[in-house]
Amino acid sequence: MVPAADAQPAPAAAPGAPAAAPRGPDDRRVPPDYDGRPEPTTAGDVALWVPRVVLFPFYVVSEYVVRRPIGWLVSTAEREHWPALFIDFFTFGDRQGGIVPTGMIDLGMRASVGVYAFWNDFIADGNDLRLRATYGGSGFWQLRVADRLALGAGQLSLTGWYEARPDNVFLGIGPEQPDDTRSRYTSSTSRLDVTYRVPWVRSSYARVTAELREVKLDGEPTCCDEPSVNEQVELGVFASPPGMNQVYDVGGQLAEIVFDSRFPRFAEGLELGSDYVTPPGTGVRLALRARAAELLDQTLATGNALADSWVGYGASLGGYYDITGQQRSVSATFVLDFVDPIGSGQVPLTDLVSLGGDRPLRGFLANQFVDRSAAALRLEYRWPVAVWLDGSLLYETGSVFGSGLSGFDTGKFRNSYGFGLAAVGVQDHPFQALVAIGTKSWEEGGGYDSFRFVFGTTAGF
Repeated sequence: MVPAADAQPAPAAAPGAPAAAPRGPDDRRVPPDYDGRPEPTTAGDVALWVPRVVLFPFYVVSEYVVRRPIGWLVSTAEREHWPALFIDFFTFGDRQGGIVPTGMIDLGMRASVGVYAFWNDFIADGNDLRLRATYGGSGFWQLRVADRLALGAGQLSLTGWYEARPDNVFLGIGPEQPDDTRSRYTSSTSRLDVTYRVPWVRSSYARVTAELREVKLDGEPTCCDEPSVNEQVELGVFASPPGMNQVYDVGGQLAEIVFDSRFPRFAEGLELGSDYVTPPGTGVRLALRARAAELLDQTLATGNALADSWVGYGASLGGYYDITGQQRSVSATFVLDFVDPIGSGQVPLTDLVSLGGDRPLRGFLANQFVDRSAAALRLEYRWPVAVWLDGSLLYETGSVFGSGLSGFDTGKFRNSYGFGLAAVGVQDHPFQALVAIGTKSWEEGGGYDSFRFVFGTTAGF
């Protein structure tokens, strides 16, 4: 066969290398770059420097403060068999039960230490017992006990808990909180919950709860060298919040339905040697929740009467995109919550919608913002740091408002920026770490307002 006139001869193969495939009649040789000059800079190249510069501090923290030290710790622990030694030391009965030390630091609140205990297959197969008890100094006690039993397609749990703490923060009701309004009050809560949770398709589930609780709120000064609620009320800084200096009993029901299109990151009940591979984290999550509460009894120390009953309801809608398909995801979540009294009277302080703490605006303390409704947006980048630990970069904005978002104004939104570590998946004794800042409202210029540091473990049951 005679080759075509414009076909290029195949280059000679180097000694020992496989021969290159011959070029076809339509193949064209790529012209060489004879001038040797670099390609011109494009607008896209310039634009890439903006996110590179903005995200560089976060990259340094993620790479050199988090990933590399934790990677070294995890690899060393695996090589030296630390996990097995740790588990064997704190567990008993062929790891069926155990007692583990626990603690929590949350700057601006009292630190606490305690124990977490578990006993799987307690008395009967499929019956699991959990306990967490902590102490945080005079007047600060937490005790939570849960018994869970597999029932049908779901799980039935009975949870009793008691919490007394003197360091609760109150800065008034509503989005506007001048610097001189900060105050403290004491609360004690006894509660009994019965919950049934049923998993659905993928990561979706439904949950219903019946509750009974007794709440006591005391506005006298007992903590933290700051004014008490009663002192601020006497000075006319704000009106006494509903339920303050009272004891009241509440019965209620809670329902939650979550539609989550993402596959579980860790499937339950896997056998040894399973070839299950962690799926990508792309998907959509919609959570709908509602609560009805009824006042059973009220002991008045002030003239602040509570409503006979009230309802709370809300929704969260989040979209997640896994950039690499390996649980490195960016997400945006919108959150709306409302609470309304039925009839005359007011919703007690403990049942108002709140922001801060584990809720959106994590740069602020728990329940720092309370009112009848709230709107918030959370943007997050999340990535695996270790098999059991994720890192996250958070930006949140939002605020609380009156009934049905009355007085809604984006100028009253506050911002929260944070970097955190959190245990992966649903756990009974989850670890978390957080460094975050909160800002003043947009109409106030959005300047620095709050710093929050969290490190320790909490109750996940």
